[in-house]
Amino acid sequence: MLHVAVGGASGRMGRAFLAHLEEHDDIQALAAATDLAEVSGKEPSVCFDQICGGQDPDVVVDFSSPEATLAYAAWAAARKVPMVIGTTGFTLTQLDQLADILHPVPALLSPNMSLMMNLAWRMMANAVTVLPNDTIDVEIVEKHHRDKRNAPSSTALKMAQIVAEKRGWSLAQALRHNARWGMIGSRPQKEIAISSVRGGTLISEHSIIFAGPGESLEITHRSQSLEPFARGTLRAARWIVKQSPGVYDMLDMLGLQEVLY
Repeated sequence: MLHVAVGGASGRMGRAFLAHLEEHDDIQALAAATDLAEVSGKEPSVCFDQICGGQDPDVVVDFSSPEATLAYAAWAAARKVPMVIGTTGFTLTQLDQLADILHPVPALLSPNMSLMMNLAWRMMANAVTVLPNDTIDVEIVEKHHRDKRNAPSSTALKMAQIVAEKRGWSLAQALRHNARWGMIGSRPQKEIAISSVRGGTLISEHSIIFAGPGESLEITHRSQSLEPFARGTLRAARWIVKQSPGVYDMLDMLGLQEVLY
């Protein structure tokens, strides 16, 4: 039996993950804690301890907020409990803080828990490696529901980061987000553009376009529900409890190689 504590359980992804756990007889959700603003000012340790009844879970899975995740991570690290984090919207400073907190335990951190999206990231990396920098422009388009809080999405930023790293560019200098208007002139060569679409009940769609002279290549991931993310999260939870201390991502879990197949 795998005992799972769930942070951010009142959110869209938290609810979807709990629903997915109900389909598995070998899983028990010990705690379903909301983010810090919704636990009456209590510290995460108090909240988890009360709901868990003093029993430490085998793994903490969190889909809350960056501030809450930092607190939940401190709780998990103090008890040597592995952690899977799907929370998005972290600043670089918060990511550094998170890595410092989690060093005593195995932790998997990913802005997207879909197995297919992570496979798409590897495909993108291979494409960037092969296609020439000087003639191929990169555009990223992401679409989400009207209540999505951050823009661009963390998944889109990860895509841009992959391109920048493979091309040896500074992401901060190359990134453009929804900033085209009027007579802007020719597109700069060293640019990675992200367009964010928000509306209705769109779940998640991410596309990367490699546009060159006379041809283009597009890699798109679309999800019709949150179930693929919940399924990937459970697979990550089962995997992380078997790992040594360290910070991992879904590509580590999948063992995807850097080279072309």
